[in-house]
Amino acid sequence: MKTVPVAAIRRIAALLFAVLLLLPLVAPFGTVAPAAECQEASVPALQSGSPESELITESDVYQYLLGEILKCKTEISVSEYNLNEEQIGEVFAMLFYSEAELFFIDGHYSFTRYAGSGIIQTIRPLYPDNVDEIPAMLAEFHEMTDAIIAEVDPTMSDWEKVAFVHDYVALHYDYDHDLEIYDAYAMLKTGIGVCQAYSLLTRYLLKELGIECECVSCKGLNHEWNIVKIGNSWYHMDVTWDDRDDKGFYGQVSHDYFLASDSFFDQGYDDDRNHHDTTGVGWVSPVRATNGKYDGFFADVTTPFIFTDDAIYAISDGSLVTYDPGTETFTVLRDLGLSWRESGFFGGTWNGIYAGLWYLNGKLYWNGNKKVYSYDPVTQAEPTVICTYNGRSKLIFGMRASADDRTISFTLALMSDPNSGNVTEEVYTAGGYVITWVIGGTSYETVCLKGETPHFDGATELPSNLFDYTFLGWDKTIRQASADATYTARFRMDRNDVTIEGKTMRELYRLIRAAILLLPYANAGYAEASARAAELDAIASDYASRVSAANATFSGVLFGDE
Repeated sequence: MKTVPVAAIRRIAALLFAVLLLLPLVAPFGTVAPAAECQEASVPALQSGSPESELITESDVYQYLLGEILKCKTEISVSEYNLNEEQIGEVFAMLFYSEAELFFIDGHYSFTRYAGSGIIQTIRPLYPDNVDEIPAMLAEFHEMTDAIIAEVDPTMSDWEKVAFVHDYVALHYDYDHDLEIYDAYAMLKTGIGVCQAYSLLTRYLLKELGIECECVSCKGLNHEWNIVKIGNSWYHMDVTWDDRDDKGFYGQVSHDYFLASDSFFDQGYDDDRNHHDTTGVGWVSPVRATNGKYDGFFADVTTPFIFTDDAIYAISDGSLVTYDPGTETFTVLRDLGLSWRESGFFGGTWNGIYAGLWYLNGKLYWNGNKKVYSYDPVTQAEPTVICTYNGRSKLIFGMRASADDRTISFTLALMSDPNSGNVTEEVYTAGGYVITWVIGGTSYETVCLKGETPHFDGATELPSNLFDYTFLGWDKTIRQASADATYTARFRMDRNDVTIEGKTMRELYRLIRAAILLLPYANAGYAEASARAAELDAIASDYASRVSAANATFSGVLFGDE
């Protein structure tokens, strides 16, 4: 995190009092600039919050300044807010440390005040030399963040949205050990950042998803994290400290600091894992987190939560589990029997579970210490071994997975010691078969490895403005993959008995529109669809003649040809 100490020009009003009478009403009053950066540093002391406190980030002046800076205004009037130097510095610092979109400012600004009153009249943010490029950079920032947000189902609960963002950021970005990248835009571009970048990106994504989220800092630790609101309660969430992926534990996310109370963050897991510095100085937060219902509750979850249409999956305490946020309960699907043991006759067992978890094409994939497994959560058949690492001196301590064309690639993180940080990568590419799923004339392709049973992980739905229908399944029995295959969805059209008698012209027009939409599905050969289309075609012919007659009678077009 960057530092923004207020270093204003010394006041000399006492010596120049007589001169001030001759000056114009408004006088320039100095510059605020951050010190040189050499390490992470925390935000200056802000208000200590309480459940009744007003958040600075929700204040009118904060939102006004945010909007004006995003427009790159060179001079921003704030006179109507009656703020002094200290107050404007506090608001500007909160902007700098809270708003991911303000990646193009570095904390420098100057201001003018009303002479003799101390009230700030204008703020002049210092923009970079490439200020003309900022709109394009903001557009790129929004494009990258929109792509992440698009992966979130809008029907998710607040807990699910928070869990998704926490895990996504921890899984896809690594810590910048060179302490050079502090802003979310650079983090999105490079894939690395310090704690400030983590918290800025996390806050922005959650705010866009409708979740209240703020930034929290500890000056002694030079550290920043987030505090989020679920229901009526606030909870701490430290994505930086929960990031395991950059340590070679690919596909893994810690939840030690996921949704915790103030007291839990005070105590931590031990003296080395709390959020105080060595003198016991705590953090500065705009609100308090007093609800301890989740303290340590997710600590055994060592992978990201996997969200599917059917369930939420994870690996917890060495077992594959599902989690129900409604009842706040875990269900164990199977004990994975995982352990990491040193090689050799006298080798001991490493304390921990080092399995990465990924979800591709309807299958869950995870690694043991020597093997990679595939599992179909729908059939819940016995896991399939996809590949085996035969090295003797190292074990698999993490895994990344990606699908491309007709292959799935597994990047294995190999180490002799999980504490060494000395990671060797080995990529295993599994050749597979292309499975084509045809739904309403549209084709979707997935990859299935040999021995896996194809599974379509998507919506088997027709447009909702068609007639009622029932999905009947696929046109042939789905078997284990041994070659490329195509499966076509079958539907039964439910008749809604519609006749022409008693229908107004507008009602007939709507029927015609439905018929036009229905025709592609009729051509696909669905049961009863062809007959239905013919019936509607007859209605269309009658409708067309009636419209022509009406238009001719009234010398105008009553209905278009939409």
